Amino acid sequence: MRVVSVVTTPNPDALKFTVDVELLKEGSRSFTSLTAAKKDPIATQLFELEGVSSVFYMANFITINKRIDISWGGLEPEVLKVLKTHVPVVDEPETRAESAEQHEPVIPFAQMSPAQQVLTIDKLLDQEVRPGLAGDGGGLEVVGLEGNVLQIHYEGACGTCPSSTSGTLSYIESILKSNLDQNLQVIPV
Repeated sequence: MRVVSVVTTPNPDALKFTVDVELLKEGSRSFTSLTAAKKDPIATQLFELEGVSSVFYMANFITINKRIDISWGGLEPEVLKVLKTHVPVVDEPETRAESAEQHEPVIPFAQMSPAQQVLTIDKLLDQEVRPGLAGDGGGLEVVGLEGNVLQIHYEGACGTCPSSTSGTLSYIESILKSNLDQNLQVIPV
């Protein structure tokens, strides 16, 4: 695999490495420890480098977060070596049954079941929020919806970025309020 670019992110402890191959057909992977990454060959190799604190990747990029006491000057060349020697295995997407709601008339958000509400929120995040986060080397996962409170978990560069708890969070909440329900609140967990 060839690294096409290395880009700084709004998080000074994270770099986004864009590669010339498809790593995943869909979704993302996020790891915060070597133990959690044991079944993922590339994440395991990256965690074996001194100073790596998290690994997040999607289609064609990997975001590496480092410990605050480690310099990119020594770590970046080591990350590049791992990426250049790694042979990616692209996951096949899981076969998903077509949801019945695709053929049903649209119902108001407040009248949806909690499961339908989470799916609707996830689709909106896919369209409006995740592409921007991915551009900065990050992502987000929906953890749950309790009443009108949506719990999210930031991944990659967004995980420890100062703006994720202020500006980005406000943006996500405003998108959801203006498109789905004025009473929705978003909290990071």
